Amino acid sequence: MNIRWLSPLDREKTEIGRYSQTLLPYLHRALSLTVVSDATTVHQEFSPESYVLGMEPINIYNLGNSYMHCGILKLAMEDPGVVILHDVCLLELGLAYARYLPDWNLSEMVAIEYGFHARKAFDALYHGVALEWCGEDQQQYDTFVTSYPLFETFTKNAYGIVVHSNYALEKVKQKYKGPVLKLDLPYEAPEIDVDQRRYDPPLEIVFCGHAGPNRRLPQFLDAWSQVSRPDYFRLFLYGNINKADELLSHAKNLGLAEFINVVGFVDDEELDRALSRAHLALNLRNPTMGEASASQLRYWANAIPSIVSDVGWYGELPDNVVMKVSPIREQEDIIALLERIISGDLNFPEMGVNGYHYLRERHNVQRYIEGLAEYLKFISQKRFTDSIFDDRLIGVIASMCHDVDDSNIFEGALRKLSDMTGDLI
Repeated sequence: MNIRWLSPLDREKTEIGRYSQTLLPYLHRALSLTVVSDATTVHQEFSPESYVLGMEPINIYNLGNSYMHCGILKLAMEDPGVVILHDVCLLELGLAYARYLPDWNLSEMVAIEYGFHARKAFDALYHGVALEWCGEDQQQYDTFVTSYPLFETFTKNAYGIVVHSNYALEKVKQKYKGPVLKLDLPYEAPEIDVDQRRYDPPLEIVFCGHAGPNRRLPQFLDAWSQVSRPDYFRLFLYGNINKADELLSHAKNLGLAEFINVVGFVDDEELDRALSRAHLALNLRNPTMGEASASQLRYWANAIPSIVSDVGWYGELPDNVVMKVSPIREQEDIIALLERIISGDLNFPEMGVNGYHYLRERHNVQRYIEGLAEYLKFISQKRFTDSIFDDRLIGVIASMCHDVDDSNIFEGALRKLSDMTGDLI
């Protein structure tokens, strides 16, 4: 089967890039990978070994909630394919896309998908051609993204959609009537000695990834500042840390600035060293964007105990592989959790060990590739069936009939045959 893979590919700037770089060698062996592209550059490293003649490639579009997917989104809307939806809420991508193409009206898209009240709520958050923020607070933003996940317009022409959580599966099925597949996000987990880490204070907490509003960094700082021994912890921030100056100013007001290090982007080797010595990982997501967390898989690969929000994919996880924080009692739960760690009342290292074993069992790369290949085979067969019995063919045959009754007979029979053939594949 011939496929084109479109995704961000810089593994140091986005976890989706890391995900793609992990999968590409497997895809190359399992399928005819004709093109790999981030929609700005075509990468020829993975040229097909066995191109299938006469088979039009299926485009695989990886969509996430950031500006790095603008070019991919443009192609996905022009030339349908299969969408791997890494985030259910695509507001940040929508904002970036509207700035990328000023003639494209995001406010109008919100109205089409959700109605006048949704558009009014959006216009209260962003205004002008540049879509500048004019909202009042974080709560207003959180309410909007949880109420109006903006993926329907971006995916309505897709042949199929792949998601990585039951939460996302339910959300997508409410809006999209095509075939949807849920697969566990894959990760290559190395064999490590899970008992080698020492937990002597101060304990190092790591944060990795894009520090968007839903990652709850200011809220974590508020809770951390209220524990009995704030100096028991150190926080290291890796990745795209938006508004780092504001965050550090907030930390200074709370008396935490000396315990925080904003590192930013680093190469894989440096990040691996940081994770190997870390004692805790911070992975709050509230509101959830429906995503499984590639960062979480990397924490598990290093057997790091992780603090997560009890929502979406994170809420689906077993209670013995992560430390869950209720979004309703966020501050209270974080304070209580940190106090239990300080007092030694919580066997949190065991959470990291359990997470490591859970990763190796559930998030196997080969199993992911096999599931994806089987799904793409189904999509390819469905495309073939649909191309034979599409509405244009029905219209042509119906036009050859002499009266309405004959036309209805042919149209009904062909539609039923098309449905039956689709069911068989």
